[in-house]
Amino acid sequence: MGCSSSKTTTTIDDTKAAAATAPTTKKDNKMEYPASEAFTIPLDDVAHEQADQLNDTLRQPPKRLQQLMQQAAETEPLTLEELEDKQQRAEQRRQELMQQKIESIQKNTQMLMREHGEQGDEEQEQAEEEQQTQKL
Repeated sequence: MGCSSSKTTTTIDDTKAAAATAPTTKKDNKMEYPASEAFTIPLDDVAHEQADQLNDTLRQPPKRLQQLMQQAAETEPLTLEELEDKQQRAEQRRQELMQQKIESIQKNTQMLMREHGEQGDEEQEQAEEEQQTQKL
């Protein structure tokens, strides 16, 4: 009828015709898989030793870890007395931290009690004033 919107609409027949003319290929229907992988499994000891040497060279830890491992190997293991001393110092630090936490909790509760007590005093004063006004 001359409306611009009537020209832009499509009918069901148009969509069926467009779907029928779209080419379909086997590749669209077929799923694609990654490339295949192959593994060599040695059965004799000689090949196994060579593979271990190859794996060792490929799997060396980073330099910083090598240095840490070397330092650990060079230091002497701790004696029983040193271990007990170390545990005692750690326990002392834990106790100090626990004491600090307890003190901070006590301070917070005291502050809350003070605030609550001040509010209670104000409420009591208001109640007393109301009682005095009622008596008059």
